[in-house]
Amino acid sequence: FFPQLIAGPIVKFKEFNPQLLTSFNRLLKRDLLYVGLFIFSIGMLKKIIFASYLSSISDPIFLDIYNEKQIGTIDSWVGLIAFSLLIYFDFSAYSDMAIGLALCLGFKLPINFFSPYKSTSLREFWKNWHITLSRFLKEHIYIPLGGNKCSNLKCFNNIFITMLLGGIWHGASWNFLIWGLYHGFLLNIEKIISKMKIIQNIKIK
Repeated sequence: FFPQLIAGPIVKFKEFNPQLLTSFNRLLKRDLLYVGLFIFSIGMLKKIIFASYLSSISDPIFLDIYNEKQIGTIDSWVGLIAFSLLIYFDFSAYSDMAIGLALCLGFKLPINFFSPYKSTSLREFWKNWHITLSRFLKEHIYIPLGGNKCSNLKCFNNIFITMLLGGIWHGASWNFLIWGLYHGFLLNIEKIISKMKIIQNIKIK
């Protein structure tokens, strides 16, 4: 399905197949068309205005780092923040455009981003960032491995494997492999802290 083929959202067949029977009746239907074009326009705004502008800020800084040029603390932070916003607006834009275009054709695709940078924990972040990928990793890797219905050590291992494969999904390079391990490590640390807080609260009571 070409609107979401490149960057998602990742759609289950059981979500998509029933719509094939009714999509022709909703094709270019006025109400859906207006809403779809509005969502598509928001995506284009994110991509053309915000992502492109942020790219013009972050790219020269990262190019200097790649060329082993020394950069200052302020430039480092500017590059980091600009790139963090860039990847959100870039990826979120593609999802919005896919959802909007699909709606014009009579199909409803799932929301893929829900204010991830407002999250107060890494776990919450992954529930709101590329939602359909997080769901796919959870249902097809994490839960089949045993999820959290096992010993603590096995559960930590399941998180590591899931995030490692999530990193490889983004690209076949050492950078993404390390990125996956890094997020798996942080999620495990967060889980340990959460368990410690629960135990502490029980003792206090």
